[in-house]
Amino acid sequence: MRKRRTIWLTRCGKGHLVGEPGFSGSARRECGLAARRLSMTSGFKRAATLTLALGFVVSTAIFSTAAAAASGAAPEVRVHPADYVYSYPAEQQRGLYSAVIQNVAVWSPDATFTLDAVEIQALRGGQPELTRTVAASDLDNAARTISSMSRQGSLRRYDFYFQTSRFLPDHVKFAATRTLEPGSAILITSIPMLFDPAVDEIVITARGTPADGKPVQTRTSLKVKRYRSSNDYHLPVAGTWYVACAPSLQSHHRWSVSQEFAIDLDSLGANSRTHTGQGAKLSDYDGYGKDVMAAADGVVVEAHEGAPESDSNLQQPGESKGAYQGRWQAQQNALIEKDYRELFGNYVVIRHEGGEFSTYEHLRAGTVKVKKGDVVKRGQAIGQLGHSGNSTSPHLHFQVSDGPDPAYSRSIPVVFSNVYVEILGYENVPLQSGWIVTAQP
Repeated sequence: MRKRRTIWLTRCGKGHLVGEPGFSGSARRECGLAARRLSMTSGFKRAATLTLALGFVVSTAIFSTAAAAASGAAPEVRVHPADYVYSYPAEQQRGLYSAVIQNVAVWSPDATFTLDAVEIQALRGGQPELTRTVAASDLDNAARTISSMSRQGSLRRYDFYFQTSRFLPDHVKFAATRTLEPGSAILITSIPMLFDPAVDEIVITARGTPADGKPVQTRTSLKVKRYRSSNDYHLPVAGTWYVACAPSLQSHHRWSVSQEFAIDLDSLGANSRTHTGQGAKLSDYDGYGKDVMAAADGVVVEAHEGAPESDSNLQQPGESKGAYQGRWQAQQNALIEKDYRELFGNYVVIRHEGGEFSTYEHLRAGTVKVKKGDVVKRGQAIGQLGHSGNSTSPHLHFQVSDGPDPAYSRSIPVVFSNVYVEILGYENVPLQSGWIVTAQP
């Protein structure tokens, strides 16, 4: 059977493709381009007094719902993560913030229900600032795509990415149309938004018609938070670095619950490039083998060593991008078959005050210097930058989460107190993709 592919965690500038037998082309496009399609479609109707676009994140297995039909036929609206969303500066100097609604599910437990529209409202002090409507045509597209992925086993296989197991029942069926049979659901993913910093609540309302023909609606609400940790984090590397991927909307991290606020760092050499020559050997890369340090004081809760590295895992001279992606894809499939954690390569997880956990991924083979239970200090070397796991070139993947499992915890925004942003002159601010930053002593 012909192998099809889906884009998964595309690293900025280099496609990370994970193949899966039976993954349809429409599903692939939906995963990779969902945000762009949803934000550009005419099905979204905007009504706002400000030139804004709404934004939020939703995650965990907690959900709230409010039904409003005397017949009891109203479905539930579930979001993941739930209860609140984190915002992140899109253009901080102009007071513009972004957020991504990762997952909105409308589930009908025990009745037939046709979903007509999903309305998302941004509120400021209880008053609407912006309304966006996911129209029927967009709901139809979402239903077809997610239903196809479910039938092919993609949602279950990539649950660490979609996480439907965390907020929907095991027995749920994904409807292929907007008409939900008892026990079925429709899932809308990756809705990007921009908003004013004064927005403090999101209300999501599902409107539709049950079998008796009487219109009903059900809704849930989310608080909007601008999170700032009480921990004093430092950049986990020394020197000057290129922020390949930050929580900017163009970053692949932003479209995943567990990696939403993660950062990829590439070291810049004397020629302001990440590598010399053709970058066909690990030793060509300026960052390869540089120390990775604990970003804050804490206790090691996980340290994994044993993931291999090889020059052959890099794109080789004369090898086309397509050929390399195909080869790389096969390698990543093999890792997933073992365990999703194999994608992290060699990695360390550190617990900090306040229930926060920092993760350092793709470390160089044989260089992890700590073990579970070790107490570490900020600035202490814990390993070296490498190319293990889900990596197309040597770099450091760093994130802070609310739990010890990097794939099933909620990503948290982080600010490094010792960072100076070159050219722009910023200090102590959330990072953006494309910035060049220097860690100050």
